[in-house]
Amino acid sequence: MKRLVLIVLGGYLLVAVGNKVAEAAGMMTCGCADDCWCKRPGLSPFRWVFPWRHHGPHTAQEKANLEPAQA
Repeated sequence: MKRLVLIVLGGYLLVAVGNKVAEAAGMMTCGCADDCWCKRPGLSPFRWVFPWRHHGPHTAQEKANLEPAQA
């Protein structure tokens, strides 16, 4: 069982790194907004492994309107 988990995790990381290389080569492009979680440096290799729910329900402008006013 332990070997299976390691193989699955290794394959997952291999796909994530391979997709990051393909993106750097220009074969894939991300059309997400600048505030998307997939634009963060530590999470960007996984944007192609999790191709759904990249955005929250609100745009950046809507988020700014939802924040309470500063006193």
